[in-house]
Amino acid sequence: MIRFLVTIDTEEEREWGSAYEDHSQYTVENIKYLPALQEVFNKHGVVATYLIDYPVAVNEAAMQILNGFRRGQNAEIGTHLHPWVNPPYEEERTVANSFTHNLPPELQYKKMKMLTEAIAQSTGEQPKTYRAGRYGFDESTVPVLLELGYTVDTSVVPFRQAKMKFEPGFGYLPSIEPYFLDEKNVRQAGKSKLYEVPLTVGFNRPIAKWLAARYTSLPNIGARRLLKKAFGLDLFWLRPSYANLRQMIELSEQQIRNGATVLNMMFHSNELMPMGSKYNKTNEDVQRYLDRLDKYFSYMNEHHSINYLALQAMYPKQ
Repeated sequence: MIRFLVTIDTEEEREWGSAYEDHSQYTVENIKYLPALQEVFNKHGVVATYLIDYPVAVNEAAMQILNGFRRGQNAEIGTHLHPWVNPPYEEERTVANSFTHNLPPELQYKKMKMLTEAIAQSTGEQPKTYRAGRYGFDESTVPVLLELGYTVDTSVVPFRQAKMKFEPGFGYLPSIEPYFLDEKNVRQAGKSKLYEVPLTVGFNRPIAKWLAARYTSLPNIGARRLLKKAFGLDLFWLRPSYANLRQMIELSEQQIRNGATVLNMMFHSNELMPMGSKYNKTNEDVQRYLDRLDKYFSYMNEHHSINYLALQAMYPKQ
């Protein structure tokens, strides 16, 4: 039985690379496009986790739609922090400070508390699951989450390399299964009460562990290109904006052959709105995106025994 998660960063429309403005400067029109996505989920029995940020949480129309999904028991609402749109606004507006883990723990706590309370007020339930915006997550955020009652995080991205010193990087993980993380190193298992469910990122072909651990340090032009050309080896995210249908199936099958019991797909809510993101510019682009998801879930349900779960349901029973 494969436990399958769909975790969606549910947020405002924003062109990456633009200025970091406060929440009053952004719209959340993309939420109106999510019912078509939810129809695909309902067709295949998918239970999605919508991880929402502050502009969504305080928007009545957006929350009416999301609460409708939740009341139908086909969705969970969790938390997603974008610091620049989340009061209090005490930090300097820089690219580095758009990653939560670069903020002082005290300010992380203030922002997370305001967001948690906004979600609780909008849903009537305390959120317990989290993903950091821009994957800005490290050991400094763990005490904040635990203090506010969170139990499950899904911010760790296997093989992600930091391009700049202020960016989060996780690199190769020794295991592809979820784990209680170490409060001093979120990349490894430990004794904290916070359960980590990493995103599904991996290879489409068998690969030796020693090579997998070194793969992202290899030059793109050179060794990695040679491995792709000679052996068809590539590294994919289980993310429909990054991988096509064939690539998502190849990745999923290889993960299962490797012993994975959990698959965790992610994407952003604004990818379902034409011009809401760089990935889908037109209505036709969005429809192709939905068709890709429809065909993927049809394949997975036909070939595997799948248990679709909300993120909170992953927390081990004590």
